[in-house]
Amino acid sequence: MVILLDANIFVRLANRADAQRDVTLEALSILHAGGHHTAIVPQVLYEYWVVATRPLTHNGLGMLPADVTVDLA
Repeated sequence: MVILLDANIFVRLANRADAQRDVTLEALSILHAGGHHTAIVPQVLYEYWVVATRPLTHNGLGMLPADVTVDLA
């Protein structure tokens, strides 16, 4: 089965301080171990970009656009 990943997955993975990061990694491991494949669509990449580059004071990650570009490459 192919599982469509939401932008929140990428936001949690990019934020090492996120309390749910380890749970997210474990869930992805379980999916892959179960033979599932993951997929993303352009909208997810856009949403991740918006949250990742948004300032911390506005519920974002405060990352620089260049760093987000590296994440997306």
